[in-house]
Amino acid sequence: MYELIENTERLKREKYNGVETPEFFLDVERLKAGEPFAYVLGYEDFLGARVDLSHKPMIPRPETAHWVARAIGEVQARGEASRLIDLFSGSGNIGLALLKNLPNAQVEFSEIDADLSKQILKSVRLNNFDESRVKIFEGDAMEGMSGQYEAIFANPPYIDREAFGELDKDQQDHEPHLAFFGDKDNSKGLYHHELLIKNAWDFLVPGGAVYMEADEDQRPQIEAMLKGTKWTYEFWTDQYGQVRFPVLRKGS
Repeated sequence: MYELIENTERLKREKYNGVETPEFFLDVERLKAGEPFAYVLGYEDFLGARVDLSHKPMIPRPETAHWVARAIGEVQARGEASRLIDLFSGSGNIGLALLKNLPNAQVEFSEIDADLSKQILKSVRLNNFDESRVKIFEGDAMEGMSGQYEAIFANPPYIDREAFGELDKDQQDHEPHLAFFGDKDNSKGLYHHELLIKNAWDFLVPGGAVYMEADEDQRPQIEAMLKGTKWTYEFWTDQYGQVRFPVLRKGS
């Protein structure tokens, strides 16, 4: 009940400028029905960028912000990047954070859902980013990539469909399942990680990196995939100390 009261007050303040309009009361009913607050509010802030959620993509997570912020720091330390890509873009939160925090970078977004591609463009305009820095294309996984990038960012679907019952109720009832489950060919959620390990090398400049999200119990399988490849790699922890995020590096 306390959370509902808190979210109701925040909704009135941030979406309705403190005015209890008829639309406000309709939104309160959405909250009471259990719809995630971020969807009712209509956006989420992510590392300084405002992410439109009007088409109800997967809601950006603090764990994702944790590794993306660290990756941005690496890119900044190497010097201003010129070409980056956000694969499996969804809401576009990662690419939008790159545009916000790397003001000279060209950023590409790859998303299979046409509605979400339109939503990403809406967010680009919402943040007043220069559209000449942005390319959005519809593609599945690495489809549509061309040339070489200084860094590839990927938050692919990585949950085994058999783990559906372990998802939060909001995830089960409201968020798009396509964004969670990456278990093609009985891969236990690792289909897209394997795809990147096998194919991303040629899409990176020397010294480039692939930054990925995964689950903590997937490290052994990912390390097995990396065995015998040309990649140097490491795993980053999340803010809770769980080892989750593979980083693949192409030597200079």
